[in-house]
Amino acid sequence: MTIGWSSEARRSLRAIRRYIAQDSEFYAARMIARIIERVERAALAPGQGHPVHEYPEEPLKEVHESPYRIIYQFSDAEFRVVTVVHFKDRLERKRLNPGLSVSS
Repeated sequence: MTIGWSSEARRSLRAIRRYIAQDSEFYAARMIARIIERVERAALAPGQGHPVHEYPEEPLKEVHESPYRIIYQFSDAEFRVVTVVHFKDRLERKRLNPGLSVSS
């Protein structure tokens, strides 16, 4: 299965890295690696994620890599990371439909 990262998801990862790196480059890199590893695990069984409660009408699922929510959608051929949000942040609809860039 191909894993795709939307431009919004990539922006989220960069922002997470920048924020954590203010205190520790080591922990910033470690958190990003944990998020990527969680995405790779979720892509193996994408149907096991939880529905996104804010938008039950959308074909979205989520998995967690504390303290972040990884929002995604999937088909038989592709696992698409839509965005990554902190547990305390509100998930705004504008973050759900950005462009896609494929990797992996």
